[in-house]
Amino acid sequence: MKFILIAAAMNLQMTYPNQEVCQQALDTVIKQDPKAICIPKGEDKSTDMFNQFFKMVDKLQEME
Repeated sequence: MKFILIAAAMNLQMTYPNQEVCQQALDTVIKQDPKAICIPKGEDKSTDMFNQFFKMVDKLQEME
């Protein structure tokens, strides 16, 4: 509970890039707090847009 209060006060955002990393963290944290949950970070639209752009550039380079 103390960590949650400190994290909220300092605006710390605990995010994990995927479900596997999230589960590893949960396995560690659940020993301290059995009610702990893990929500992996979703992919944001700007990252998705850049990924699509780079895929398109790769395809254009393959066409040459």
